[in-house]
Amino acid sequence: MAQSHHNPGNPVQLTFPRVTLTAFSISALATYVLAPEFNCAFDMGECPIEAVPLSQVFLSHAHGDHSRCLLRHESLRRLMGMEPATYYIPEETLEGFEGLSRAWHKLENAGSRNFDLPRYHPLKPGDEVWLHRQLMARAFRVDHSLPSLGYTLFDVRKKLLPEFQGRSGRELGDLRRQGVTFEQEIQLPLLTFIGDSTIRTLYQEKSIGESEILLLELTYLLEDEKEMAGRRGHTHLDDLLQFLRDCPDTLNNQHIVLKHFSMRYDRRTIIQTLRSRLPADFLERCHILV
Repeated sequence: MAQSHHNPGNPVQLTFPRVTLTAFSISALATYVLAPEFNCAFDMGECPIEAVPLSQVFLSHAHGDHSRCLLRHESLRRLMGMEPATYYIPEETLEGFEGLSRAWHKLENAGSRNFDLPRYHPLKPGDEVWLHRQLMARAFRVDHSLPSLGYTLFDVRKKLLPEFQGRSGRELGDLRRQGVTFEQEIQLPLLTFIGDSTIRTLYQEKSIGESEILLLELTYLLEDEKEMAGRRGHTHLDDLLQFLRDCPDTLNNQHIVLKHFSMRYDRRTIIQTLRSRLPADFLERCHILV
């Protein structure tokens, strides 16, 4: 019998000071995270109607439970007369997604109607894109069984250098016209999204722990699943516990969203297992996405 939390059309809402996330993530079913205040989404394993207005989609990897509704999102925007969205994807997947788009166009018997590929924007680790003048996303490599990226959103602000603080607007304007640099750029990490990943990503990308919000996969929880977690490129609860022992000062996130639990578990098993095994000071910052 299907579990009540196995319905991708019934997401969870998580409210934080800067953003309210609408999210669903169960392994093999679907993963998507909508961030309307930032006009973006992460992954598109399902496409609820609330996702359609969001014009920037960051795709972690090509597994179907994370990507299969990308073309549905693109199609609905066309039907509603919206401008094309931009789909940020790992660069290794570009050829595949373009081929899929052409095949779907043919399957829909679109005939000679004008066909434009979706606006794919391939990324590699370290690439940056600007959502608007104060919001920037940076991609980083994620360890999984397919080419995968994670993404961090940064609030980018200008701050006066100490020696110029207290100057009037007129003085600063004069300095700007003279070509004097009197500001420094400050990048404040707001949100980090990791799709599917082994624990290696946390060891390799320790800056992940600086974001206010971290969305982190935790697919497997039970003792006899550790070998399977490694084989499939996922994180086991024991992996996370070992990381917390090895790197106790790394995950300084104010909010940590644990997601992508195996569909084998009922809600009670997930909650009770995490509450009994995670350290109390870590658990109090966690949101369990079920």
